[in-house]
Amino acid sequence: MDLWQSYGHCDRLSAFPDSLILMILSLLETRYVVRTTLLSKRWRDLWTTVPRLKFVRDNQHFICGVLANWRGAKIVSFYISLIIYSARASDLDSWLLFAVEKQVEELYVDFGTNVRYRPPQRLYSCSSITELHLACSLLEIEGSVQWNRLKSLFIEVPNSSCADAMNKILLGAPHLEKMILSIGKITENFSIRSTSLKKLIIHNRHWRVDVDIMALLRIWAPNLLTLRIWRANVVNGGSCLFNVPSLTRASFSRFCEVYDPPLETFYYLLRSICHVKKLKLSALILKLLLASKKKDMVVQFPNAEYLRHQGMDARGHLDLLELLDLLEMFPKLKMLFIFQFRDFNPIVETTFPRPSLLHLNTIVIIWSAKDPSIIPFIEILLQNAPFLHTLVLRLIKSEDDRRSFLMVEEKVRSMPRSSPAAEVVVVELN
Repeated sequence: MDLWQSYGHCDRLSAFPDSLILMILSLLETRYVVRTTLLSKRWRDLWTTVPRLKFVRDNQHFICGVLANWRGAKIVSFYISLIIYSARASDLDSWLLFAVEKQVEELYVDFGTNVRYRPPQRLYSCSSITELHLACSLLEIEGSVQWNRLKSLFIEVPNSSCADAMNKILLGAPHLEKMILSIGKITENFSIRSTSLKKLIIHNRHWRVDVDIMALLRIWAPNLLTLRIWRANVVNGGSCLFNVPSLTRASFSRFCEVYDPPLETFYYLLRSICHVKKLKLSALILKLLLASKKKDMVVQFPNAEYLRHQGMDARGHLDLLELLDLLEMFPKLKMLFIFQFRDFNPIVETTFPRPSLLHLNTIVIIWSAKDPSIIPFIEILLQNAPFLHTLVLRLIKSEDDRRSFLMVEEKVRSMPRSSPAAEVVVVELN
C-alpha cells in the first residue's frame, strides 16, 4: 500500500497522465524531482524520464547517479551550475557528452569564472542545441562548429585568444538571433560578423580599468535590431567600427571614463547608430555628444522617438542645461525618460536653450525631492512641447524631505504649459 493511501489520502496527482506529471516535475530542480519517489510506487521510476534536468550546487556523486539511472529518450533542457568547483574534468566531460548524446536542445553550463575547463569538442558539433549558456574559462575549438539550430547564445570571452573561436561560432551558427557576450581582458581588435543576429548584448565582466571595449569592437551585423553595451570603460579611445544599418534600439549605459578619450571615437560610433528609434545613453556618452557638437562634429538623430538618460556613470555628470542643448539633436522625439540620483547645480542662467519639441508627448523624470534644480527644467519642457500628453515626476524622498516634496509638487502643478491637454502627475518614491 502506498504511503499516502495508508493515511486515507486521495493521491490526486497520480490520477494525472504521465505527460502532465512530467511537465510539472520539469519545473523543479532535479534534487527535488528525485525525492518524489517517496510519494507513490507509481512515481518511483517516473523521475528517470523527466526531460528537463537541473543541477544547482549538487555534488558530483549525485549528478553521476542521476545520469546513470536516467532512462529518457531525449533531453529538452540540461542545466548545470557549480558555483564552488568540486568535480573532476572527466566528470564534467561525461555530463556534457551525456547531454549531447541525448540531443539536448537547451543547455546551460556554468562552472564558475575561476575554473580552467575546456569543454569537449563534440559539444561544438551538437546540432540539436537551440539555446546555449556557456560559461567556462577556456574557449578552444579545434574543428568547425555545427550549431545549425542555435537561436540564443550566452558566452564568456575571457581574453583576446578567443577571437578565432568566436569567428568559428558565428560561422557555424547561421540562425543565431540573440547573443550575450561577457567580455574579460580583451587587448586586441575583436570582431563580430553575423547576418542572422538581431539582438546583441556586450558587457565587461570585471569592469577592468585597463580594458577599452569601445576601441576594440568591430561589429558587422546588417540585420541587427537591438544593441546594448554596458559596464564599459573609455580608456584611450580608438576606432570602433559598427555596420548596423537595420538597428532600431541602442543602449550604452554605465560607462566609466578613465582618461580623456578622443572625441572621434564616439563621433563615428554615434554616427553609425544615428538612424535608430530608441536610445538609452549614459551621462558620459551624452557629454561626449555635446563636446562633439561644440567642435562642429554634430550628430543628428532624425528618427529617434525614445530617449532615456540614466545618470549612473562613475564619472559622467550632465547638467540640465546641457541636456536641453542636446534635445535639438532629436527633432522627432516622442518620449523622454530622465533618471538621476545625484544633485545638480541649480540653473541660474537668465537665458535658456529653447529646443523645439513638436513631437514630444511623454516625459518621465525620477528625481531627488531635495534638489529643486529640476523646476526650471520642467518649466522649459512644458513651454516648448505643444503636443505633450503626460509629464510624470517621481520624487525620491526620505522622511525629512516632505516639505521639499510639497514645494516642488506645488510649483510643477501650477506651471503654464503650451499643450492644453498636458497632464502633470507628481508622485513620491520612498
